[in-house]
Amino acid sequence: MGLMALAILATAQEPVKPKATPRIGTATQQVTLFSAFELQMLQAIQKKDRPGLEAMLADELVITMPNSEPLAGDDWVDSVTAKDFNLKSFAIRQMSVVDLGDAAIVNFGRLQQASYRGRDESGEFFVVDMWKKSGDSWKLANRYVARVGPLTPAVKTPPRPTGKQ
Repeated sequence: MGLMALAILATAQEPVKPKATPRIGTATQQVTLFSAFELQMLQAIQKKDRPGLEAMLADELVITMPNSEPLAGDDWVDSVTAKDFNLKSFAIRQMSVVDLGDAAIVNFGRLQQASYRGRDESGEFFVVDMWKKSGDSWKLANRYVARVGPLTPAVKTPPRPTGKQ
């Protein structure tokens, strides 16, 4: 009876959230590889390097965003290489990669300062990309992107006390 009660109590408890411990992990080979691809793509957009950007994309590329129709890859390239779009700065963070052999699912956060036709397009975005192997190279086949928040200003440290306050 005592063992049965103990077993019931043990299964009825909520799972314990592991204690957060800071640890520094090394980037996996896939994260290193796809970080380089994403960086190369964003730099091509910044430089308006249409041939460089198109070389990284699969013919069937579709960009999907909340509350909008899917955007064909050609239309997306037109918009990000147009003179009306200005990608001033960007940062990629918290990338993870699921390697599926001839495909990979890559997700990451992207911070950007940008404008399109005078409208501020800065913010924080969550991106999920599907890359597929094409011969000896990888091509972006699908992108899902959603704004998750405004671009937060850099955290400022308070001034050092001077002792005169």
